[in-house]
Amino acid sequence: MAGFVNSVLNLLQFAILVLIAVAGISVWQRRWPPTPPFARPRGTSSAQLRSDQNAKFFYDRGFLFLRRWFFVGTGCPPARINRQRLGEMRTEQADQPVRVASTAGRTWWWFENNFYWESGGYSASDVIALVRDRQRKDKAKLDRAHAQLDGDRRSPARRPTISREVKMRVFQRDGGRCVQCGTDFEIQYDHVIPVALGGSSTEQNLQLLCARCNQSKGANL
Repeated sequence: MAGFVNSVLNLLQFAILVLIAVAGISVWQRRWPPTPPFARPRGTSSAQLRSDQNAKFFYDRGFLFLRRWFFVGTGCPPARINRQRLGEMRTEQADQPVRVASTAGRTWWWFENNFYWESGGYSASDVIALVRDRQRKDKAKLDRAHAQLDGDRRSPARRPTISREVKMRVFQRDGGRCVQCGTDFEIQYDHVIPVALGGSSTEQNLQLLCARCNQSKGANL
């Protein structure tokens, strides 16, 4: 009888040690996820609504190896997200913008399966208006591109190429940034005087613009 009791006690002690080990490992795993380079906090460069291709949700294993959900974006370190709230946001974002996280003056929105960040203090209705405006501009840009393509096909003339040396000099001159807003995102070489109006591909007639500023210029021509 005494041997049976000792066996039971030894088994209980072993079970307690296993539970302590499991709890210890799970507590160790509750450390905050590392911050990717793109998610390190940075200054707010613009109040405009910008698409964030780095933004996403992810999970790791926390206490007792249960899933912990996080959101991360450009300039946004991992932010804890309630699992139930994540499910609600997933449904809501199909119809209206949902605020996901805010840090260092930036706010991230989730809308129609796309993520955006802004530092202008926008409301959900502001985000909808800006997204719809962007979609209209993108459609107009696409229509112009198709029209230009059709014109190119009907004409033997081709848009003059920009030499590598000229590109390097323009890039160095403008510091690798958009001359209008200062960003280094989606940089393009723009003709100050459009080629269609007789502009040449010389250093004096070229400048660096981001895709957004270049598009705005084209819409105003």
